[in-house]
Amino acid sequence: MYKKRRIKKKIIFLGVGILLIVALIITGIKLFTHFTSNEYKLTEIGYNEKEVNNILKLDDTYINYALNNKYDDDLIPLTKEKWFVWTKYDEYKKYIKNIQKQPTTKEIDYQDIVTKVNTKTNYKYYTHTKKTNMNLGNAILVNKYYKLPEKYAPNDVVDIPTTYAFAGNQARKEVFEAFKQMADAARSDGITLIINSGYRTYEYQKNLYDNYEKANGKEYADSYAARPDFSEHQSGLALDIVTYGMTMDNFENTDTYKWLIKNCTDYGFILRYPKGKEEITGYAYESWHYRYVGKSLAKKIEKSGLTFDEYYAYYLNKE
Repeated sequence: MYKKRRIKKKIIFLGVGILLIVALIITGIKLFTHFTSNEYKLTEIGYNEKEVNNILKLDDTYINYALNNKYDDDLIPLTKEKWFVWTKYDEYKKYIKNIQKQPTTKEIDYQDIVTKVNTKTNYKYYTHTKKTNMNLGNAILVNKYYKLPEKYAPNDVVDIPTTYAFAGNQARKEVFEAFKQMADAARSDGITLIINSGYRTYEYQKNLYDNYEKANGKEYADSYAARPDFSEHQSGLALDIVTYGMTMDNFENTDTYKWLIKNCTDYGFILRYPKGKEEITGYAYESWHYRYVGKSLAKKIEKSGLTFDEYYAYYLNKE
């Protein structure tokens, strides 16, 4: 009987011992998992619980960045921006630091940061310039940062009959054909569209810009005219469209303008320099300046609500 009790006690002790060992193993695993988890590592770096939860919802690329760098209070606000581009993250940070160095620093506007870096407008006009990607065809970007090949001239320019333009105007063939279809459709609605200015040669654009500069200075010239090789008109893809009896200054108030805004994308055109987007486009609002990009792309840009500069930066730029 005594032996049986001893055996029973040994079994109990053995069982308890096994349970303790199992408990210790489980606890050890939990502790190991905790101390090696991304959540713990991010907390150790300095992120609070809310920030950690937000970071862990991001893609692995962003999580790895947070794990391998010092605490970054700009990470989450930047990645939450709709048009955030990861490959430009270092540029966003650099721009933020430059803003913070200014004596009149305001609260950081992350949407503005992302937009300006994406479109290169965080730099002064005509700095950090590069040649535009001509392989994009009608989708090339030409602005104060992306230039045409030196003294570029398209090889498919045609004369525009005075039925559709003031005398002496030209355009690329595809652009004119699209405009002709649009103008004919407008005419059936009682609207007259006339091209005031189409394709401009390098020489023409140079003289135009030089005259603006001589009369009002370089800053004014850069607001109202493009430098040669930086002009959409020189690309052959831009048209200034007006109607009879109206100047450019009051064109916005015409039924012609209203018809264009409603219908231009159906024919592959977009309003290139919209109101309120001057800091992005680099130009004062021009209700008469329309850019040909093709029907499909025009519809996509219209739906996005972005300027062409912004759309290009987010969807078309493959740098």
